[in-house]
Amino acid sequence: MPAKKPRIGLVTLGCDKNTVDMEHVAGALARRGCEVRVAPMDPDECRQDFDAVVVLTCGFIADAKIQSVESLVAWAERKKATGRPARLYAAGCLVQRHPGELQKELPEVDGWVGVGQVADLVASVTRPPAGGGCAALVRARPSMDEVPAQPRLRLESGPSAWLKIADGCNHRCAFCAIPAIKGPFASLPREFLLREARSLVRQGVRELNLIAQDITAYGNDLYPDYRLPELLRDLCAVPGDFRVRCLYAYPGGITDRLLDVMAGEGKVVPYLDIPLQHLVPEMLKKMRRPSATLGTARLLSRIRKRLPGAVLRTTLIAGFPGETREIFREAVSLLKEYRFHWLGVFAYSPEEGTPAERFPDLPTESTRERRRLRLLEAQAAVTAELNAARVGAVERLLVEHREPESGLWQCRGPFEAPEVDGTIWLSAAPGAVAAGDFVDARITASGIYDVFASPLPEG
Repeated sequence: MPAKKPRIGLVTLGCDKNTVDMEHVAGALARRGCEVRVAPMDPDECRQDFDAVVVLTCGFIADAKIQSVESLVAWAERKKATGRPARLYAAGCLVQRHPGELQKELPEVDGWVGVGQVADLVASVTRPPAGGGCAALVRARPSMDEVPAQPRLRLESGPSAWLKIADGCNHRCAFCAIPAIKGPFASLPREFLLREARSLVRQGVRELNLIAQDITAYGNDLYPDYRLPELLRDLCAVPGDFRVRCLYAYPGGITDRLLDVMAGEGKVVPYLDIPLQHLVPEMLKKMRRPSATLGTARLLSRIRKRLPGAVLRTTLIAGFPGETREIFREAVSLLKEYRFHWLGVFAYSPEEGTPAERFPDLPTESTRERRRLRLLEAQAAVTAELNAARVGAVERLLVEHREPESGLWQCRGPFEAPEVDGTIWLSAAPGAVAAGDFVDARITASGIYDVFASPLPEG
C-alpha cells in the first residue's frame, strides 16, 4: 500500500506578489510528493485536516500586520489544543521584519523563513520533524534574487493570473518599509518569465497581469539593453489568445518607448496603474518620491497622446505628515482635473523604521480617514462620468464566472484590472458563454463603478 501523501495547508496573506510566491511553494511541494490545499486565514473556517500549515505573512502596513499575527496566533492555538496541524510554519514579510519578537511569542511555530526563500521554506516543510524547538531561516540582509523552480501550481481558479516580473525596491520613499523588508530590486530572468507565461497560457489563462514593486525598472539590474518594452514584445509573441496588463508602473519609468510598444502590441491593453501617492508637488517632495519633479499633468498628457484610449489608475495616501487643509483641497481639485478612471486611497499609517515615522505635523487619525473618504467621493463622480461615456461602445470582455442569483456573468474588459476596479455584468443566454471566453459585447448601462453589457449578435 503506497504511503499517504503529507497534506499541506497554505495560507496566503497580503499582496498579489505573495500569491505568486505561494504558488511556487505549492509547485515545489507537489513535486516532492505532498498534497497541497488552500487553507483559510482562520482555522475555525477550515474543514480539512493538515499535517502541516504554512502561513505566508504580510508586513507592509499596520492592518496587514495585524491580520498576519491574528492568523498565526489562531493556527498556533489550534495546534496547541488539538495537535493538528502537526507542524506550523511562518514565512514572508512579517517574519522578515520581526523575527525575534514572533519567535518569542509563538513557540508553537516550528519554522520561520524570511522573504525570497522559497527553496528554504520547501526544504523546512518536507524535512522530517527533528523536534527540540523551532528552526529560524531569516536572512539578516533580505534579498529577492532567488529564481524559483518551475512550474508553479496555481492556487486561484479563473482565467486571470499574476506574472511577477521582479521584486524588491531601490526607491527610498519616506513612508515605505518595502526596501528594508525585501531588499534591492531584483528582476527575474526573461527566460524564466517567458516559460512561466507559456505555462500559464497552456493552462487556460487568458490574462497576464504584470506585477512588481516597479515594473518599469525591469531589466535594469540584469541586462544592458533589455527592459520592459522588450519583455512586453516577447510576451506578446507567446502563442495563444490572451491579453497583458501592466500594473505598478512608476511615473518616472513610463518612457515614450514603453508607451509606443503598448500602443503597437495588440495583446497589451491600454491600461496603466501608476502609484503617484500624492498630487501636490510639495507633498511628493516630503514623501521623497522619485517622481517629485516630474510633473503629473505633463506625464498624463503624454500618456494620453501616445496611448490612445488609455485607462489610468492611481493610488494616493491621505493625511501624510505636513498635509494641511489647503494642500488637501488642492489635491482634491487636481484629482478632479486629472480624471483618472480608477483610484485607491490609503489613510497614512506611520510605519516603524521609516523616515516619515518621525515627521512632524501628522494629521489626526480621524482627519486622515475623513480625507481618505473625501478623495474617494470626489473620484466616484469622475468614474461615474467616464463609465457613462462607455455606454454604446463595444468592448472585448473576459468572462470570469456566473453569479447564480442574478444569472449575470461577471466580466472585465480593458478598463478593469482584477480585484481593485469595477465589474462588467454580462447578460447572456444559458450556454452562450463560459468562463474563460473572450466576448465582444456592447455596454448598455452604467453605474458608479460597474457597467452592464450584452453580447453582440453572431454574424
